[in-house]
Amino acid sequence: MRIAVAMLFERMFTGILAVWRTNKGRNMWVTFIFVTALLAICAGVAWIGAVPTFIDGHDNFFLLENGWRALQGLRPHIDFWSPWGPLTFLVVALGLKLGHLSSNGLAYGSAMFAALVGLWTYQVCRARLAPVPGAFLALYNTILACSPHPIGSSLMSLSPAMVYNRYGYALLVIILVECFQSFHESKAGSQEWLGGASTGAALSLTLFLKASYFLAGLGLVGVSFLLWSPSQRRFAGLVTGFSAVTVVGLAYLRFELAAMLRGLRLAAAARSQSLSMETPIHTIAGQMVPLLCGFSLAVAASFLKPRWPEKLAELHLPLTAMIISIADIALLATNMQPSGLPLLAAFGILVANRLADPEFHSSAVGRQLALPFYASVLLLAGLLIWPQLAIDALALPAAALLKSHPPASCAVRFTEPRIADLLLCDRPDLNPALKRSNGSTYTKYVNDGTTLLRKYCKSSDKILTIDMQNPFPYVLGWQPPRGGLASTSFNYTVSDKFRPSIDDYFGDASVVMLPRHPAQNPEFLDKFDEIYGREVEQRFALEAESDWFRLYKRK
Repeated sequence: MRIAVAMLFERMFTGILAVWRTNKGRNMWVTFIFVTALLAICAGVAWIGAVPTFIDGHDNFFLLENGWRALQGLRPHIDFWSPWGPLTFLVVALGLKLGHLSSNGLAYGSAMFAALVGLWTYQVCRARLAPVPGAFLALYNTILACSPHPIGSSLMSLSPAMVYNRYGYALLVIILVECFQSFHESKAGSQEWLGGASTGAALSLTLFLKASYFLAGLGLVGVSFLLWSPSQRRFAGLVTGFSAVTVVGLAYLRFELAAMLRGLRLAAAARSQSLSMETPIHTIAGQMVPLLCGFSLAVAASFLKPRWPEKLAELHLPLTAMIISIADIALLATNMQPSGLPLLAAFGILVANRLADPEFHSSAVGRQLALPFYASVLLLAGLLIWPQLAIDALALPAAALLKSHPPASCAVRFTEPRIADLLLCDRPDLNPALKRSNGSTYTKYVNDGTTLLRKYCKSSDKILTIDMQNPFPYVLGWQPPRGGLASTSFNYTVSDKFRPSIDDYFGDASVVMLPRHPAQNPEFLDKFDEIYGREVEQRFALEAESDWFRLYKRK
């Protein structure tokens, strides 16, 4: 019986290895399967549209509000205060344009970004990985970029919340592949230049996305030049790619570099108020299992080479695992993200790719002895890859099922046409402090505000809401004010010391909505309300009240 099981295992694992080692001659079939899967994923995201939201419903309006600002010509750092660069807002703006300004545009933007990421990753992988591992990594990155739930959350925590983190990780995976994976074939000069240009462009995009991803990418690139690839051609390509994208980004910001740097510096200072020396320690403790798996995989893979001098030369793998782990931990510690190490999972695929190397195709006797070792390497790689990939992938059919058959918890609907397709669903198990920003509570909050505004204001009014988000300009289709913030969260996006001035905050707003029951938790809003809320009665006059809001108009 044991012999039969062992033989079955050997045949099954040998078959897996045979697929994994598909040679370049069958690359067309691998490309066809990859493109088909990529189209299915992105089309599925677009078909789902605005995802039924079970947590952080206000984050829908973070994206919609700032995408609407972008469509109306307002730019972060210049026209309003923002810790984020314009990239996410422009992706949403494009989706809104394609979606005729409906909330489904959120999905269209994500689908387009995921398609770009998938094709870009696949192109970078083609010169560096075997066909099947390369396609697998590209599909992993595609799903990472568009899965409809926050990274590290449970499968049923469907929400577009913090989608910019998914975009940031996806760009870093592209950088990671180019930085730490040697070419399978000879390093042609054009390939080195193109690889550098790809990394430079991705690095620049992280700068216009979120500063923490730029710093992580910069660290990966710097280490790769110091330890692995100090190539002049690659450096020239990197400078070219970075410069080209940066010039385009700065042109969009009207070359207001000083304003951009000031905004990012003050946002970083505000975020530091909620961090401590203990933060990375707690983060590492919570991620000890995947960190140990990553290091063990790197050590095990170091012994795949047949000769001892080559084995010793492969000891750079544990160092690589350590560097990637540091980047992942740094991002996790500074994100509003419960768990997850997506870069380490991508590293697992890069290491597993080594089993596709032709030099591991040994004789029958040698292969029989090596199979248990190869299996252990793939098992460790799987422990890194599958938890992240499986949850992200399963979230897509879960979202499709819930969108086509909404549960009773999504019964309260928005009244405005633009957001009629957006469902915010109640969760009985949710922390009471989080219910105010989701489900029927937040739906009633928005409905009440729009009713009040339509009754007492006109479309030329510019509305500001002193809360985490300002949903009303987008929902009503009215011009948003200059001023305000991309999102309000005290000691995360602003602080007592690092914040816009009173004049910069109120900008040219003609109407202020002061919530009776804010969506933001008190600890994130009370101090902010103390600073700016007391100015409302000095600059504005009370016009009307409802169950949820006090409406003020400028005097």
